[in-house]
Amino acid sequence: MHPSDQPKLLRPLHHPSITPPGSNITAPKASSAPETPVHGKPDSKSLTPPLTPLRPDIIRTTASSDLGHLAQDTLCAVGLKSSDANVDFGSSLTPTTEEMLSWEKTVPRPCTKKYQRQGSASSGDQELGRGAWSTVFRATLCLQFQPSSIPTPPTSPVSSSSKTTINRLLAIKAAARRDAHDILYQEARILTYLHSCAHASRYLVPFHGYDVASQSLVMDAVPLNLDTHAKSCLKRTCLNFSTKTMFDPVCGTREWKSLAAQLINGLAFLHSRSCVHGDIKPANILLRPNGDDSSEAYTALYCDFSSSRIFSGDSRNDEDRSQQLTALTPDFTSPELFTSLYSTSAVATMASDVYALGVTLVVAAIGTSPYASAGMDMLKLGMAREGRVLDFARQGEQGTRVMKGKMVERCLKGALEKSTDNRSTVGQWKRDVDAVFDNAPHLNKM
Repeated sequence: MHPSDQPKLLRPLHHPSITPPGSNITAPKASSAPETPVHGKPDSKSLTPPLTPLRPDIIRTTASSDLGHLAQDTLCAVGLKSSDANVDFGSSLTPTTEEMLSWEKTVPRPCTKKYQRQGSASSGDQELGRGAWSTVFRATLCLQFQPSSIPTPPTSPVSSSSKTTINRLLAIKAAARRDAHDILYQEARILTYLHSCAHASRYLVPFHGYDVASQSLVMDAVPLNLDTHAKSCLKRTCLNFSTKTMFDPVCGTREWKSLAAQLINGLAFLHSRSCVHGDIKPANILLRPNGDDSSEAYTALYCDFSSSRIFSGDSRNDEDRSQQLTALTPDFTSPELFTSLYSTSAVATMASDVYALGVTLVVAAIGTSPYASAGMDMLKLGMAREGRVLDFARQGEQGTRVMKGKMVERCLKGALEKSTDNRSTVGQWKRDVDAVFDNAPHLNKM
């Protein structure tokens, strides 16, 4: 939904084939059909259904078609999509415009719908997560709509008292400290800007708007993240160890390939919109389960843009943005950014995004940090500064999964180069990974 499209009030559907009571409307006569006598007299001024001619574009073929259109209108009013709601409404929504908003003029998309945080008076609101700047709460959006009861054959009339309710799980991101409100507002601007592209929801957690009253972000709730999933896969693999799979990613070769392709494509989308994420790590990758009929177990979605920035082309604006505090997670920080520990001059770049995603995919392959063998945080920090992620990962208990010459190492080595001059861009990385997958078709069977 384009941010300039304001939510509209829902209006009752009007079926043009129904003549309002008390009105006289002359219907055109069909040239090929004789007049039908009513009570022995032809009456061309008063026609009753089903004799009223219907245009092909307004004929309702099934009762569910009206229900689907009304449901879609309801979802459009709050910026949702039928595909995101996991409900089959019988027809697709009109695609949103591809024209990008000007970043300098972007303001957060307002969220006008009411939602209810989940929890109780004794336990408080249910938390989905907590970060340095914000806390994410679980909430529910309840949409009710009433199906049309137009008695147009061949369908049967639908009771006007019948209502359908869609319960949608939401995540409400609220500031955890006073100085975080500006950061959340900036994040809302970035999400509004990115979601002005129709296909943004393929790569990002769907964003429904900025709640001005509570200064919160309203998004889809996706409870599973890649960090939790990778640890779960590692635990399962250790319990069922096999020499046949000791060289494969802990989540399985097919799933790792799917996640890698999705996340690299998602990063390419962000960079094509001049957006640097700034804090890519497994905890900021959410996994939405797909149905059994899908070839991919999960859809990988980026979240948490509180450390992100848009390169607008205005050097003054870019410099101001770089001075704002951002998150820094040592395990996923590129070597050149460690200077930010001692200086405010360093800022996340597209190259550091590529490096962070490379480390993230190493974690997806081995189920833990590549620096897990470090006994102390200072030692782990020193290892991360060296920029030898794959070398340290091979020294760990799951090192066989990233062996030299194997699929994971071949896919990630270009993205994990210590020098930014030698490091792949996301476009080069995507081509390299596609080449690895194309040259090893047997991997699809694993």
